[in-house]
Amino acid sequence: MKLDVVFCGVGGQGVVVLSDVFCEAAIIEGFDVTKAEIHGMAQRGGSIVAYARIGTKVESPLIETGTADAIVGFEMLETARILPMLKNRGTVIVNTKLIQPSCMPPKVKPKTAEELMALLKSKALVYEVDGIGIAKKVGTPLVVNTILLGALSALPELPVKAESFQRAITEKLKEKYINLNLKAFQLGRESVLNS
Repeated sequence: MKLDVVFCGVGGQGVVVLSDVFCEAAIIEGFDVTKAEIHGMAQRGGSIVAYARIGTKVESPLIETGTADAIVGFEMLETARILPMLKNRGTVIVNTKLIQPSCMPPKVKPKTAEELMALLKSKALVYEVDGIGIAKKVGTPLVVNTILLGALSALPELPVKAESFQRAITEKLKEKYINLNLKAFQLGRESVLNS
């Protein structure tokens, strides 16, 4: 058994924290886990990608192009950019937020949210998650990453139980944020289970 997941977004969205909690939950379940991150210019709002591999025996943290089982995208453009990592008809969980690049060549027309979503749906099974809308129900925009983790936890092919994710949240996050994040996790989970 193995499962390869790519997490992507821009700096400041909590990509690394989310991948850490995901890996901790898999360790709780007894899986072998490896993880790698590519930060680039993440501190300045640039791309950030984290690879997480879980299984009975995992030897390398890197995922080959075209072999990832799932992508968890914190925003639409970065999700489309990392799409070549996904295996044929893999699964994409994407926050429906679109962050356009701050600078583009003058003659290049940026893609719309509709165009990006159509691209994603042409290549994958896509779960659209309104991370910002759900976060407003929780009362803070800082839980979008945990909402996406909840959505990921609801995938039928994921061999990690919801309880292990909840335990990982309580072990990895500061105590004052645990209840907010547990609520966000559950709402994210329901967004996929009810879709």
